[in-house]
Amino acid sequence: MTFEGCQGCGACLLTCPTHAIRPIGGTLHARTDLCNGCGECVEICPVDAISMTMVLESPR
Repeated sequence: MTFEGCQGCGACLLTCPTHAIRPIGGTLHARTDLCNGCGECVEICPVDAISMTMVLESPR
């Protein structure tokens, strides 16, 4: 997940059901261990700054 072009409005922080998005040092970061991939943050962002790439685990 990237936040390129983020204006810092905080809408994604408030909408994330798993609280996976955190502000660290003035920029936003996503905790991949908490993110469930729902995409609510992508939908709510007013400047389309959030992009999400799904990473599939390979079978063992």
